[in-house]
Amino acid sequence: MKRAIAYERVRAFTIRSTFVFPLAGVAFTWAIALFLILTAPAGSDIGLAGLVGQVYSPISALFVTIPFAQAFGHDYRDGTIRLTLGEFPNRTQVYLAKLIVPAVVAVCAVIIAVLGVAVIATLGPSSGFDALPALLLRESLFTVMWGVMVAAITVLTRSMPAGVTGLLIWWLLVEQLIGSLLSKFPFVFNLLPLNNGVLWAQSGAVQPGLIMLLATVVLGAVGYVRFTRRDA
Repeated sequence: MKRAIAYERVRAFTIRSTFVFPLAGVAFTWAIALFLILTAPAGSDIGLAGLVGQVYSPISALFVTIPFAQAFGHDYRDGTIRLTLGEFPNRTQVYLAKLIVPAVVAVCAVIIAVLGVAVIATLGPSSGFDALPALLLRESLFTVMWGVMVAAITVLTRSMPAGVTGLLIWWLLVEQLIGSLLSKFPFVFNLLPLNNGVLWAQSGAVQPGLIMLLATVVLGAVGYVRFTRRDA
């Protein structure tokens, strides 16, 4: 397992985009936070939890989790998947290594992003800094779950663009459309994992977090089965 992780770490860290895309997500988050703080009405009080929830959105997560798609997508695109699996025949170890390395990158990016937002918040009328540790934990877990689903979609489609954009399109179009059309049936909301994941990251409510966790486990398991049983 250590060799597989070391191999994946070298592969990921020799690609500039492994850092460029997550840092772009961080910069996007900071830019929105700075705009909101500088344009806040005089006398207002902006809670840190609400600010982080507004500025660290699924769009930020899209950039931060691109390395999850690259971990599998580059091998499929460049035709090196057979070489990788030839070097490491244990596909379970390869699958886990390709999740662990981008997860570390993602968590580092989230920490930088959220801490930066906290610093920016001190420039304006803000409060609630005691929530910072919980925000760091929830946003990190939310991003890793998002990334696992991105990786699973990439494996299922063998397409990096599908992995990167598929989840965001599902959240922006499908879940919003379902939520609007079926707003009279509140139980339907429980079937929308990404909306629930966003709600959990912002509020810490347990049930929405479990819904996204369940979706992550199911989709990640399906991706694992395809990766370990399908021909390279």
